[in-house]
Amino acid sequence: MNADSSGGGYFWTNFFLNNRIVSGSLIIIIYLAVASIFAYIIYPFVAKIYRGERTFLSPVSDAAIRLSEKILGPLAKKEMRFTEYFGVLLAFSFLAGIIAFIFLYYQTVIPVIAGGTRLGTSLTFNTVVSFLTNTDLQHYSSPMQLSYFSQTFVIMGLMFLSPVIAFAASMAFVRGVLTDSGNLGNFFRDFIRSLTELFIPMTFVVTVLLILSGIPETLNHSLLVQIPFTNANEVLPLGPVSSWNAIETVGTNGGGFYSANLAFPLADPNWFTNIVMFVSLTVIPLSSLLAMGRVFGNRKFGTMLFYVVMTIFIFTAFLTFFSEYAGIPALSGLGTIFTGNMAGKETGLGIAQSTILNVGSTMTSTGAVNSALIDYTPTGMLGVLTGLLLNDPLGGDGTSVMNIFMFVIFTAFLVSLMVGKLPEVLGIKLESKEIRYSTLTIISHPIMILIPLGITLLITGITAGFVNSHAQNITTVLYEFASSASNNGSEIGGFNTSSLFFNYTDGALMLLGRYLLMGLELLIAQSFAVKKARGESVNAIQLGSFNFGMMMMFVIIFMGILSFFPVLVLGPLFSFAKDFNLGVLIP
Repeated sequence: MNADSSGGGYFWTNFFLNNRIVSGSLIIIIYLAVASIFAYIIYPFVAKIYRGERTFLSPVSDAAIRLSEKILGPLAKKEMRFTEYFGVLLAFSFLAGIIAFIFLYYQTVIPVIAGGTRLGTSLTFNTVVSFLTNTDLQHYSSPMQLSYFSQTFVIMGLMFLSPVIAFAASMAFVRGVLTDSGNLGNFFRDFIRSLTELFIPMTFVVTVLLILSGIPETLNHSLLVQIPFTNANEVLPLGPVSSWNAIETVGTNGGGFYSANLAFPLADPNWFTNIVMFVSLTVIPLSSLLAMGRVFGNRKFGTMLFYVVMTIFIFTAFLTFFSEYAGIPALSGLGTIFTGNMAGKETGLGIAQSTILNVGSTMTSTGAVNSALIDYTPTGMLGVLTGLLLNDPLGGDGTSVMNIFMFVIFTAFLVSLMVGKLPEVLGIKLESKEIRYSTLTIISHPIMILIPLGITLLITGITAGFVNSHAQNITTVLYEFASSASNNGSEIGGFNTSSLFFNYTDGALMLLGRYLLMGLELLIAQSFAVKKARGESVNAIQLGSFNFGMMMMFVIIFMGILSFFPVLVLGPLFSFAKDFNLGVLIP
């Protein structure tokens, strides 16, 4: 006896098909719950790395550290202060960037590995800076313009290098808070531990999962297939896509093997690959926040950080989902069956799975999108854009800890002024230096975005080639510079990004957004490293309390959103008002 469509085996299928809001909301909740569960599973392991304790992978890292000591000599053993640690970090990054620039610029003429097309100076500069700073903004066509060697060794090499450098810097930051020795540790030792104990193992696990789910992993360049019902053939570009996607997400990188990034069918073919990559791009930042509770001996502190960020995450995820489900009157009023704004989205994933991955990509510094942002509704775009304006609240690997700590310091200072207590963090007295540097890191983000935005909109020669309305163009350029400054790398499109102006302007913003903020944060760590923690006093501000968490969340939101409110009114909010005929008179 067969079950009819009103009950039996078809009940839940019909229920979710006919209740897209319910099913979409459940999908978002499931994604966030799974990511949180895995973060809770691995955070004790991450805490051990931050505290310098041994893990089951320590024998591997020990062997690599001994090898580095033989090669580098005393430099690999020396305990470094800020100037040495940050200087070595910059020199190491600069050397890697120079090598990558040479290979990319001369990729068409270098024997044996020749291929691709000549990128030119500005595009090569932009590409190298992009992947070196963990931004992975792609102004080139991938994989069409890069040789196979450039794609798989140069670019993927930088995709491993950049998150490991950031995580090493966060280890130095935490060490500065924990100790009073005046030293931040050794960069090479931190780099090797991060690489061997965290990033290589996690990338390997995710790669295997993606291979088993059907994403290509091959050394073949392409596959010739015949288009069904025709005599025409199509060349499908292949390569090590699974391993690329793994380090793209595990390393919170974001640059896609294909130009369409995860929106390309071979890169993200089904729901399983989508949730695997969502978890892999969020699990290290989330677990790092939780680990702070164990690292500093204050479990409530780590839990507070987790819930503050997760609250913002949930809000932006549902804002984007409901906006895309509602669509705009021009779409929903066509008289057809309307199940949401599916423009630019993969039908196999739907609105919920598309929006949650895209929001996760901008809440972190990943920027790996699986749908066309240019087709999002104005408020849907606002939901995705919020993460960039808040400088990726969840952050990237390593930067999540350092960035959120700036808000902890700033909020502790504000709360102390309100209640008349001396400002302190984790038993360490805050002085003017830490407050100045933390404030500078917070306000530098909107400054880096708004100044070039204003200049760009004043130069008519640049905006003349834009294809959208004026309000949409403002949103597009705002997103472009916000993505660069926050080292995110996702784009809306709608104009020629690969121009001299945008290549160099985005490149400068990426460098400032990465190394200026990292330098200021390590300066604060150095300041902490010469202070002796006295233990939290009875009257100290309780950093793990609900009230402090609420205050910090409002500080993050208001410092971010209010800084950009005028340009948001002229951009996405104006587009929203026009689409919904809310009495806007300006054409």
